[in-house]
Amino acid sequence: MLIDPKSHVPIFRQIAGHLRKQIADGIYKTSEVLPSLRALAIEIAVNPNTVQRAYELLEREGLVESRRGLGVFVAKVDRRRQNRVEKRINREFSGTIRMAVESGLSPDRIRTVFEAAMLNFVREASS
Repeated sequence: MLIDPKSHVPIFRQIAGHLRKQIADGIYKTSEVLPSLRALAIEIAVNPNTVQRAYELLEREGLVESRRGLGVFVAKVDRRRQNRVEKRINREFSGTIRMAVESGLSPDRIRTVFEAAMLNFVREASS
């Protein structure tokens, strides 16, 4: 896990982004324990409180769950929650697409703008 201390993205968000990707890629599977705060902090040379903030962010997102005395584990996917999130995203995308079309952008240009934004987000989250 590479952390860029010069990045404008806070270190705890960089850590969360890396872990989010590792969970999505199946490196960490459902119910599997993540590295301890101290172990991860030592591995990437950051303060354990920074790792704690990253874990708390992932817990609020529902990706991990903390078990007192045992560690932090990858949470089971809540399909109902995931469907609600996808519906909300769909509504927000629809509104944005409507605005773009009303502004005269073609579907190809909208797709290009979206893909550029997605690439920028992924690049920032993983750097």
